[in-house]
Amino acid sequence: MEKLSMNSNVVFGAGSIDALSAFNGRHVAIVTDPVISKNGIADSAAGLMGCGRSAIFDNIAPDPTLEQVAECCRFIESIKADVVVAIGGGSAIDTVKAAVLVLCGKGEKIYFAAVPTTAGTGSEVTNYTVVKDVAAGRKIPISDDRIVPDMAILDYTLTKTVPKAVTAFTGMDVITHALEAYVANGKNAVTDAYAEKALRLAFGNLHEAYLHGDEDAPRENMMMASYLAGLAFTKAGLGICHSIAHALGAAFKMPHGEANAIVLPHVIAFNGGLDVPFGADKSPSALRYAEVARIIGLPSAGTRLSVQYLVREIENLNNKLSIPKTLMQLGVNAADMKERRAGIIQSVLNDGCTPANPVEPDAGQIGRILDRVLG
Repeated sequence: MEKLSMNSNVVFGAGSIDALSAFNGRHVAIVTDPVISKNGIADSAAGLMGCGRSAIFDNIAPDPTLEQVAECCRFIESIKADVVVAIGGGSAIDTVKAAVLVLCGKGEKIYFAAVPTTAGTGSEVTNYTVVKDVAAGRKIPISDDRIVPDMAILDYTLTKTVPKAVTAFTGMDVITHALEAYVANGKNAVTDAYAEKALRLAFGNLHEAYLHGDEDAPRENMMMASYLAGLAFTKAGLGICHSIAHALGAAFKMPHGEANAIVLPHVIAFNGGLDVPFGADKSPSALRYAEVARIIGLPSAGTRLSVQYLVREIENLNNKLSIPKTLMQLGVNAADMKERRAGIIQSVLNDGCTPANPVEPDAGQIGRILDRVLG
């Protein structure tokens, strides 16, 4: 028996941020980053909820840390908030998720609304967050149903002004979420439906959103793709693309979506059996990748060739989005990788995303993927 629950109330469409007016008169902690605070979105949100009862915490930096989570907890408690609204990308929402978990542990219950300003993480509807332990030099994935936001507000107009690089990185995160969910060990018919629609929307709209960020249709479609991919991987799981991206992000301080984009073609090749001889590549995951190739409209072909087409399509999309092909293009050299290699491999093997990968990797196989990613 399997269980599927959707805990978030979802509001979407242009202007849906107005739904925050439902919290008028409540004690609200608004958690965001300095950019969102500076451009006035946080103040506008506060205005929707009434003057004098909302307070803004805008000290969110990329890659939330344990220290940042602790600071956020202290802020929420200091204003005696009964509602917390996270506005921003994955960092703001992930920080609040971890803070909510801490506060739940203290017996406190706070209503949690998430307002994403990027189309990528799907964090507004997932039970998943990642926090960085700076001292240990690693990222800690956390999965707990108590951190699923009570409300998700998907106002795609908030994504129109994000930089092109952010559109690219977060968009490739969407594609990675959907692809990993589609082949993950926890997949089922429901997660397949979410992942398939997310893939169609993302492959059909990401490049257009990157080129023409002020157009409504691609932005709205990418927001919905992010949401659907989040629903898919929450139940199905992810895989070693995310595990490797977590480790690379911690080691080399690179954006998570960018790391996923660079690693993804190599993980598909590994899971899809492109490293083995012809005739030995008809694994379940290879067949699933071939189905993805069909879903996104690539030429009809046999299993192996379809997987190759999919890898090439992702590489071409990365190129169109100005995402480097290798870590060397980002300034990481062989000496850097050698110094961190053992720790990265161990981190990947221990990562919470790895058990859902359709092919169980060993240290040697992870090492070979890292060699290819390095360039």
